[in-house]
Amino acid sequence: MPKSVYEFWLSQGSQKLRLPVLPEKIEIGGAMQNESVRVSGLGELIFIDEPGAREISFASFFPKRHTPLCEYRSIPKPETAISTLMKWRNKKQPIRLIVTGTKINFLCSLEEFTYSEGESGVGDRDYSLQLKEYKTASPRKIKVKKPVKKKRPSKPAPRTWKVKKGDTLWAIAGKVYGKNTDWRKIWNANKSMLIKRDSRNNRQPGHWIYPNQTLRIP
Repeated sequence: MPKSVYEFWLSQGSQKLRLPVLPEKIEIGGAMQNESVRVSGLGELIFIDEPGAREISFASFFPKRHTPLCEYRSIPKPETAISTLMKWRNKKQPIRLIVTGTKINFLCSLEEFTYSEGESGVGDRDYSLQLKEYKTASPRKIKVKKPVKKKRPSKPAPRTWKVKKGDTLWAIAGKVYGKNTDWRKIWNANKSMLIKRDSRNNRQPGHWIYPNQTLRIP
């Protein structure tokens, strides 16, 4: 099987990790819009420039043994790859995502990393990653007298959400809760319906939602 011209690399400082198996899909979006990109072998990628930091998510697996799906021969052991990512996350420092052959070269915060026993083979580890573009700034301090405003009661989150094209649980949680990482609240409240609609949600929780679905917002 010919190998892809694309290579997925993650790094922190001098440490690097090349993903042995390319993800089937990579999602790149922002706080206001989200575009899901699906192409065979990542032959084409669409980028949306938004004022907010871009959010990147994808899923794949770490195989225990080399297979034709692997992009190179000396693949890391699943436990080693997982340990490296966990160590990077615990350092609370940004990591860099590079996909060769594309414009993807982002410094990111590791928002979420989940893994589980692989479905395709004993010893494999399925995983999903959610990253957010990391931006630094040195704001200038300006003293401004602000008029005293009466506090308005915060609006309760809507009880339901009708899915629109481009929505993700990650983006919806950011809009209704003000915190993208609360997407699991929505997943837990709707997972039986979502799994029934698309069984791939068993492997990639909440990745598969469709326009006109009505989600309960707890």
